[in-house]
Amino acid sequence: MEFDSEFEQEVANFYQYMGITTGPGDIQYRLILLVLAKNGEDKVTRFSEIREYTDKIADRGSIGSKLKTIFQFNGLAIKVGHGGYMITHKGLLAADFIRFTSNYYRKVKSTEKIIKRIPA
Repeated sequence: MEFDSEFEQEVANFYQYMGITTGPGDIQYRLILLVLAKNGEDKVTRFSEIREYTDKIADRGSIGSKLKTIFQFNGLAIKVGHGGYMITHKGLLAADFIRFTSNYYRKVKSTEKIIKRIPA
């Protein structure tokens, strides 16, 4: 599973515009979950793998803090050794939700394009 960081930023902006600033509206949350889900439930994801996607939008400290305060405390990921994380089943469900929000965004944009072509 691959994903586009720029597209995910666009999706996060869409949800922020609607007043949703956490979860679907938080680009850090989206990217971390998608990277963890990309590796799957049985594979350890290195912090450096997450940073490949998040370094463009946030500093290292905020990502590490988010992994601890949101992902570990809410049971979305567990820390494995030094600098390793594994997504939990609950985290996979959250990643599915993030993918769903991306698909919803695509449908909204597609519908907007159709509506713009309808004569007034």
